[in-house]
Amino acid sequence: MNSYLLNRALGSVAPNDFHTAQTERLVRNLEPAPGIRFSSRRAAPAPDRSEDDTTLNPDFDPTEKLYAHKSGVNCLAVDQFEGRYMISGGADPSIHLWDLESRGSELEHIHRACASVSKPSHSAAHTHAITSLSIYPFDPVPSTIFSTAHDGTLKWSALQSPEITPLHTFNLDCTPYAHSFSSAPGSTLLVAVATSEQSVRLVDLRSGLATHGLPGHNAAVLSVAWAPHKPYLLASGSVDNRVIIFDVRKGGHNSAIATLDMDDPVGLVDPGSGSAPSSYQSRPAFSPTARAHNGPVTGVRWTSNGSHIVTTGQDARIRVWDAASGANTLVHFGPRGFMTPGHETLLWPNFNEQDDRGEIFMFELREGTFIKRLKLPGVAMSSQSQVRGRSSALSAARINDIVWRGNGASGEGVELFSAHGDGTIRSWVSRESDGELDDEEEAAEATRKRKRDVLEDIYKGFFGAEEARSFT
Repeated sequence: MNSYLLNRALGSVAPNDFHTAQTERLVRNLEPAPGIRFSSRRAAPAPDRSEDDTTLNPDFDPTEKLYAHKSGVNCLAVDQFEGRYMISGGADPSIHLWDLESRGSELEHIHRACASVSKPSHSAAHTHAITSLSIYPFDPVPSTIFSTAHDGTLKWSALQSPEITPLHTFNLDCTPYAHSFSSAPGSTLLVAVATSEQSVRLVDLRSGLATHGLPGHNAAVLSVAWAPHKPYLLASGSVDNRVIIFDVRKGGHNSAIATLDMDDPVGLVDPGSGSAPSSYQSRPAFSPTARAHNGPVTGVRWTSNGSHIVTTGQDARIRVWDAASGANTLVHFGPRGFMTPGHETLLWPNFNEQDDRGEIFMFELREGTFIKRLKLPGVAMSSQSQVRGRSSALSAARINDIVWRGNGASGEGVELFSAHGDGTIRSWVSRESDGELDDEEEAAEATRKRKRDVLEDIYKGFFGAEEARSFT
């Protein structure tokens, strides 16, 4: 990092490169923070309240296990302006707003919801489990949110503490699985919704219409994501094993401009460019037979600069694609999981249908190199609830979503939050090394010392002990 600081001062490193390197350093220092907890229950009353007043749970014990939602936490979202606020959606169904700056730099803190909505509190609230959330990205202080649920609706709600008030409901007449809203300055103000229908649904915030669709898939759409660098480009993943890139400026079937093919490591190359043999025949940009995975595509994300697309599927594979050419970069991460990519690091909850391990793997995005394992404290494999050999959806180890924020006032610089099947939200914070080596570092240092000793023995064998000292 000191070399980055020097090169940044000399102007030989671009600001974005320096920012990426600093973020990566903080992400790699993430550790669990079990003392930071989230509770949907209201705080105990002040000491001067009447003993008969039980409206605020005076018997609340801060040492007991706290739950952010009565059922599992399905999804999380952090505001993209300052990263101060986070919203969570549960299977209850309910939505809570959390002020992440309320804890300062403390590592023992209970976050309490500063605004909430549920069916008992508002007649227009969702009636079924929440499937996705997002915060309108163009307000310095978050004021509105979008949410989808298994009740077949997309809702636009206002954040008015201590309540979240639904303002408008878009009836989709199908099950929405995920949605995406572009935060790019040139945003089209369209909400893309992945639903049980074969078309990607587009909700126009200007007109309030939700009838427009993007055809191209042959089965339900599970994930959508707007490109960060070109706000008119949209990627979608479907049960038909395909990933399609849409240009929303075009209508009908013409909007599907490209597909990703897992068998294509070259991508779209112009033979006249000189980068490919003259006999090379590039595949069509859009092909109805191209497959991104050997199973339903469950996740699609763009990297922050739009250079790559990361996809996951039920074939237990994660793939990284060159966004410019559509080439499969053939990065190998291992056999299981789903993803939440940051800048150059991939955070991967290690989950499958047989067991929930309560751990997050950290990989280098471009090469697939394993960096670190984050273990969920207090969760043992033997204590996890099992139903006929399958992991329970209410397991504490089951991680349904991950979000992170940077540059918080808490002092850590980067915080990670994970949504769990038992209704809890767990926290992870960046911690600088205290100078002591952990087990892996000690093993690495021992390996380096052993190799140095071997090298010294070789020198001694060739040159004798006295001459070897001059080399070492």
